Amino acid sequence: MFRKGTETNTALGAALGLLCGLLALGPALKPGYLLFYDMVFVPKLAWSERTLGTDGSVPRAVPGDLVVATLSHLAPGWVVQKVLLLLVFVGAAAGAASFFRSRVGASAAAVAAAWNPYVGERLAIGHWGFLLGYACLPFLLQAVIAYRRDEPRGRARLLLWTLLTALTGSTGAVIGLLVTAAALLVPGDGLPMRDRLRRSVLPIAAFIVANSAWWYPFLFLAPRDAADPAGVEAFMSRADTPLGLVPSVLTGGGIWNRGVWFADRSSLVVALAALLCVVCVLGVAVYRWRQQRTRALTPFTAMAAAGVVGLVLACLSALPAGTGLVTWIVTTLPGGGLLRDSQKFVAPWVLTIALAAGCAAQFLARQVDRAGAALAVRVLLVGAALLWPIATFAGMALGAGGRWQAAHYPESFSRMASTIEQLPPGRVAVFPWNLYRRYTWDGNVVALDPWQRLVSREVLVNDDLPLSGQTVKGESADAARVTDALRSGADVSAALRASGARYVLVQTDQPNTHTWRPDALTPIGRDGALRLYRVPGTVEVAQDERPATRWLGLVGIPLMVAAAAVEYLRVSRRIPRTRA
Repeated sequence: MFRKGTETNTALGAALGLLCGLLALGPALKPGYLLFYDMVFVPKLAWSERTLGTDGSVPRAVPGDLVVATLSHLAPGWVVQKVLLLLVFVGAAAGAASFFRSRVGASAAAVAAAWNPYVGERLAIGHWGFLLGYACLPFLLQAVIAYRRDEPRGRARLLLWTLLTALTGSTGAVIGLLVTAAALLVPGDGLPMRDRLRRSVLPIAAFIVANSAWWYPFLFLAPRDAADPAGVEAFMSRADTPLGLVPSVLTGGGIWNRGVWFADRSSLVVALAALLCVVCVLGVAVYRWRQQRTRALTPFTAMAAAGVVGLVLACLSALPAGTGLVTWIVTTLPGGGLLRDSQKFVAPWVLTIALAAGCAAQFLARQVDRAGAALAVRVLLVGAALLWPIATFAGMALGAGGRWQAAHYPESFSRMASTIEQLPPGRVAVFPWNLYRRYTWDGNVVALDPWQRLVSREVLVNDDLPLSGQTVKGESADAARVTDALRSGADVSAALRASGARYVLVQTDQPNTHTWRPDALTPIGRDGALRLYRVPGTVEVAQDERPATRWLGLVGIPLMVAAAAVEYLRVSRRIPRTRA
């Protein structure tokens, strides 16, 4: 069913993934930035304590922002953004295709991995880091299986792909751990469970070391206040098809934000067709697996094990019996907040469907050949097997029907950012006191405020997340102090000083939901719709009292690079070179 030895179709999958990416992004590939929801890139992301995860905030974008900051010093930010987005499609397709011997199977798996509701909805909400982690999963699975089978350079590959998955951020890493654990513990090689557990020590240790860049600052530097329990209900999976929650999740959808749902998912006919296709390809894959004489470990069984666990996690908080359990985990256990956005755990299941699609297409092609069908019939059947993901999810094409458009930051933004960087040290608070913006030059789409990335110094923003009908509280106590002052009518300037804000940046082209005017502040600059003020009174810049060990988490990245390199060189010396 799946590849053996060195025969792969990785290049074919990469080419198909690139075609899918070009078709999906379409006009969004023009020069400029895609700015919507959490998708925020800037011309040059600075190396700062926030980028490194040592500033004391929750390190959600660590170490992904470190990678982007490094790349944006080599190329313009919009180029980095488009390359990373295309890499999602290329990586997912190439990884899925590389498991198959036949071109038909590889092609079907590639298209199914690159084109599905999970990729579309996560892209629409701006979670590019999630998707890069998703694209790493097939290669990570290959590396774990190679390690489990004691293949040459298996440990080096394992260390390398564990590191690359970790660089995508906490979500990609946690899902990667789920796939790693499944590939290590699923039966299939005759080893007893005790030996499989013993063999799991190195991969788990590698995971812990590689991901220290985000879990170390989270545990020892980030705020320790309990998470808002309202976040569990706000971010739980939801039905984006008329079929209900479980079918929506089974077909790769079900994200919590209704604003990023695709119209074709609301069609009963399309939803039924997508579900039928998923059931059919899974049925063929299971049938082919049961035909095996031995129950040897295969990529499909390993990914399917991770996928089933991911399905349970995705649906758990939305079920009456699971809501209380997930709420307790999120509000009580350190790191439990990773379970809030539960639909993200569907990633291994989507790749399971992709592998099943490749198996089904490969099986169908063989049956058609054996039946001696006419060439036109063969092309029609195989074409249908390859293109069903696009046919059942056409809304992602051409930049989600034009919703994703490239925009350019006004020159006033770059000039104001330069002005702020030249000011004496101090935090900058950004008003109006909202987390998201709607800029006319960006088509009035909802986008995360970009000023936390446009300047290198600490930026104070309202980190409460407004949703339809409720607000999920943020983690910053300093931001909460300003919020309370605005709501109660207290002295906002005093709250800003107490929060360490020395400057205030006001964007006058945004609605001011709190009707606060900075009349008591000292104006020091203006450019276009931007106004810069100094908070009156003496603002002492606090000395950095954080422990010197706050940098310790960053040691894991170079350590993993060195370990992978040493292991690769050590094994390379053992493998004899053959002459042509």
